Amino acid sequence: MCCNFTKLKETENGLLLYMPNCKNYQLSFNNLHFCLTAVELQTFKEYLQKVDISYWEKEYEHSIYSKKIPIPTLQKNFMILINRFELFELQSLMDFNKKKNGFIDYKDFEGDFNLN
Repeated sequence: MCCNFTKLKETENGLLLYMPNCKNYQLSFNNLHFCLTAVELQTFKEYLQKVDISYWEKEYEHSIYSKKIPIPTLQKNFMILINRFELFELQSLMDFNKKKNGFIDYKDFEGDFNLN
Protein backbone atom coordinates (compact mmCIF):
# COMPACT_ATOMS: atom_id res chain seq x y z
CA MET A 1 0.00 0.00 0.00
CA CYS A 2 1.26 3.48 -0.86
CA CYS A 3 2.20 5.83 1.94
CA ASN A 4 0.53 8.94 0.53
CA PHE A 5 -3.18 9.13 -0.13
CA THR A 6 -5.94 11.62 -0.77
CA LYS A 7 -9.39 11.03 0.66
CA LEU A 8 -11.79 11.62 -2.23
CA LYS A 9 -15.09 10.79 -0.57
CA GLU A 10 -16.47 9.27 2.60
CA THR A 11 -19.92 7.99 3.43
CA GLU A 12 -21.29 6.34 6.52
CA ASN A 13 -20.21 2.86 5.34
CA GLY A 14 -17.49 3.63 2.82
CA LEU A 15 -14.32 5.42 1.96
CA LEU A 16 -12.65 6.15 -1.38
CA LEU A 17 -8.94 7.00 -1.39
CA TYR A 18 -6.54 7.87 -4.21
CA MET A 19 -2.91 6.73 -3.98
CA PRO A 20 -0.90 9.13 -6.19
CA ASN A 21 2.38 7.18 -6.01
CA CYS A 22 0.91 3.97 -7.42
CA LYS A 23 -2.00 5.72 -9.21
CA ASN A 24 -4.56 3.35 -7.71
CA TYR A 25 -7.77 3.78 -5.80
CA GLN A 26 -8.71 2.07 -2.53
CA LEU A 27 -12.46 1.57 -2.13
CA SER A 28 -13.72 0.28 1.21
CA PHE A 29 -17.42 -0.34 1.65
CA ASN A 30 -18.95 -2.21 4.59
CA ASN A 31 -16.76 -5.31 4.87
CA LEU A 32 -15.45 -5.14 1.27
CA HIS A 33 -12.17 -3.62 0.13
CA PHE A 34 -11.11 -3.06 -3.47
CA CYS A 35 -7.82 -1.88 -4.96
CA LEU A 36 -8.66 -0.47 -8.40
CA THR A 37 -6.92 1.25 -11.28
CA ALA A 38 -8.57 4.32 -12.81
CA VAL A 39 -10.03 2.20 -15.61
CA GLU A 40 -11.36 -0.42 -13.18
CA LEU A 41 -12.90 2.27 -10.99
CA GLN A 42 -14.61 3.90 -13.97
CA THR A 43 -15.88 0.53 -15.24
CA PHE A 44 -17.26 -0.38 -11.80
CA LYS A 45 -18.90 3.05 -11.51
CA GLU A 46 -20.54 2.65 -14.94
CA TYR A 47 -21.74 -0.85 -14.03
CA LEU A 48 -23.35 0.40 -10.82
CA GLN A 49 -25.13 3.19 -12.69
CA LYS A 50 -26.68 0.64 -15.08
CA VAL A 51 -28.02 -1.73 -12.43
CA ASP A 52 -31.78 -2.16 -12.79
CA ILE A 53 -32.91 -2.17 -9.18
CA SER A 54 -36.54 -3.04 -9.92
CA TYR A 55 -35.55 -5.99 -12.08
CA TRP A 56 -33.30 -7.56 -9.45
CA GLU A 57 -35.69 -6.95 -6.58
CA LYS A 58 -38.45 -8.65 -8.58
CA GLU A 59 -36.12 -11.48 -9.72
CA TYR A 60 -35.15 -12.29 -6.12
CA GLU A 61 -38.37 -11.31 -4.35
CA HIS A 62 -38.70 -14.82 -2.88
CA SER A 63 -35.06 -15.14 -1.93
CA ILE A 64 -34.17 -16.01 1.65
CA TYR A 65 -31.66 -13.15 1.57
CA SER A 66 -32.68 -9.59 2.37
CA LYS A 67 -30.20 -8.20 -0.15
CA LYS A 68 -31.48 -8.69 -3.68
CA ILE A 69 -29.04 -6.90 -6.01
CA PRO A 70 -26.14 -9.07 -7.19
CA ILE A 71 -22.74 -7.68 -8.13
CA PRO A 72 -20.95 -10.44 -10.07
CA THR A 73 -17.23 -11.07 -9.74
CA LEU A 74 -14.75 -12.96 -11.89
CA GLN A 75 -14.56 -15.63 -9.22
CA LYS A 76 -17.38 -18.00 -10.16
CA ASN A 77 -18.13 -19.02 -6.57
CA PHE A 78 -18.33 -15.47 -5.19
CA MET A 79 -21.04 -12.86 -5.68
CA ILE A 80 -21.64 -9.65 -3.77
CA LEU A 81 -25.24 -8.98 -2.69
CA ILE A 82 -26.38 -5.48 -1.79
CA ASN A 83 -29.69 -3.74 -1.21
CA ARG A 84 -30.98 -0.61 -2.96
CA PHE A 85 -29.72 1.72 -0.20
CA GLU A 86 -26.23 0.25 -0.34
CA LEU A 87 -26.28 0.67 -4.12
CA PHE A 88 -27.24 4.33 -3.75
CA GLU A 89 -24.49 4.83 -1.19
CA LEU A 90 -21.91 3.11 -3.40
CA GLN A 91 -22.94 5.27 -6.35
CA SER A 92 -22.65 8.37 -4.18
CA LEU A 93 -19.26 7.28 -2.87
CA MET A 94 -17.89 6.83 -6.36
CA ASP A 95 -19.34 10.14 -7.58
CA PHE A 96 -16.47 12.14 -6.09
CA ASN A 97 -16.03 14.66 -8.93
CA LYS A 98 -19.46 16.24 -8.51
CA LYS A 99 -20.38 18.79 -5.91
CA LYS A 100 -23.19 18.06 -3.50
CA ASN A 101 -26.45 17.42 -5.28
CA GLY A 102 -28.73 18.80 -2.61
CA PHE A 103 -28.95 15.60 -0.57
CA ILE A 104 -27.90 15.77 3.02
CA ASP A 105 -25.07 13.59 4.19
CA TYR A 106 -24.63 11.92 7.56
CA LYS A 107 -21.76 14.37 8.18
CA ASP A 108 -24.24 17.26 7.96
CA PHE A 109 -25.53 16.33 11.43
CA GLU A 110 -23.58 17.35 14.47
CA GLY A 111 -23.01 14.84 17.24
CA ASP A 112 -23.98 11.19 17.34
CA PHE A 113 -27.19 9.82 15.95
CA ASN A 114 -28.83 6.43 15.95
CA LEU A 115 -29.96 4.65 12.77
CA ASN A 116 -32.94 2.94 14.43
